[in-house]
Amino acid sequence: MKLSEVLDALMEGKPITRAAWEQKYLYYDKDENVFVYHYSEDEERELVCWGLDFEPRDVIADDWDIDYWDTDHIVDSNKKVDEE
Repeated sequence: MKLSEVLDALMEGKPITRAAWEQKYLYYDKDENVFVYHYSEDEERELVCWGLDFEPRDVIADDWDIDYWDTDHIVDSNKKVDEE
């Protein structure tokens, strides 16, 4: 997909990624009004940004994809989360 095809999903809070990005995705945190780059290489870390920082190769790439949250970890505010 092209970047233009995943921007709506990003702004809805869904994570997006590129095939060229290994173990990295980006999502928009609506509550905090920030973009978050999540890296899970040797250790997991997040970079919080007020804006998007794309390189020209990211903008013209056609390997964008919409990722989806693991539904096992999304619960209603009324439900208890079972810790394993």
